[in-house]
Amino acid sequence: MRLTESTVAIRPRSPWEAIDLGVLLAGRHRGVLMSSWAIVTLPFFCVLSALLWDYPTAAILLFWWLKPAFERLPLLILSQSLFGATPTLRQALKAWPATLKEQLLPSLLWRRLSLSRSFQLPVQQLEHLAGTERALRISLLSQKDLRAAQLLTIVGAHLEYALWIGLLVLLYALIPQQIQIDWHWMSLLDVENQWLWIDHLTNLFYALALILWEPVYVACGFTLYLNRRTVLEAWDIELIFRRLRQRLIGTAYAVLMGVRLMLSAAPEPVWADQQSYSCPLPESAPAQSAPSVAAPDTPRLSRQPLTSEAARSQIHNVLQQPPFRNPRTEKGWRFPEKQKGQSAARDTRDQSWLMTW
Repeated sequence: MRLTESTVAIRPRSPWEAIDLGVLLAGRHRGVLMSSWAIVTLPFFCVLSALLWDYPTAAILLFWWLKPAFERLPLLILSQSLFGATPTLRQALKAWPATLKEQLLPSLLWRRLSLSRSFQLPVQQLEHLAGTERALRISLLSQKDLRAAQLLTIVGAHLEYALWIGLLVLLYALIPQQIQIDWHWMSLLDVENQWLWIDHLTNLFYALALILWEPVYVACGFTLYLNRRTVLEAWDIELIFRRLRQRLIGTAYAVLMGVRLMLSAAPEPVWADQQSYSCPLPESAPAQSAPSVAAPDTPRLSRQPLTSEAARSQIHNVLQQPPFRNPRTEKGWRFPEKQKGQSAARDTRDQSWLMTW
């Protein structure tokens, strides 16, 4: 998720404020949400009614049971639209079958009657969690806002039936008066009349009511999920640090550019002559012919390792000659060295008696 590209303000909200945000989010993208839901569900409802024409109750019950499969399409659209990449109708319809591959049977079997279905759907569809990881994640998210998600499902079911009945009343209000006189509700109980088309028409109005409500229901559950993650993962604080970093980077870039301009305007320094790596003779030495044998302290040899046998023999010969070596031989008696600390007067007295003797 690219939090910096979010189309809504990322901040902690109360559960009811998060539900209001879901209603606004569904209203913002109502065109693609309602049209995609109608394109997917209405043809399926017509095929189901044709196959179960003699069993309209079974047809509408089966259609109602398969709602979790259809709810993945609005969540796909909303999750991409929230971060600035709203898919087109064609892209959404093309990507919807891929969402049915993950945990569809559990959603239609033991998870079907869960009151927090819209709150848990993003965990398996967006985070791709299953098994123990999914259970731990839902347990963490459900520590708060779970009651709001359950009440959302209960209120949503009542709104579905209210819209359904409202559409039926609207249909009855549009029937001309002369037809109402000849049509009595008691005639529907007559088995011989076979009023099955009325049942299927009633079921069709339920499918139309879902077009209005189901995208809103999925959007509210999605915003509850986002609000819970915002609190747990501190998305709002992360966004503050990211914006601060971008601001500091921009300021540092401006400072560096200013320093560069100042340095470019300064006069260039005078470069000194490059160091010569030649080996000239010392200036103090008088001009004379080069010796046949180079001394060890010659500048040419000062940075050169002496490894040859000739160089070693020359160095040995030089060290054996003065002033490095002055051998001498002394014979005769002499007094031992006087220890330090003796006075000069005592030394003179000791020597005088010996001379007198």
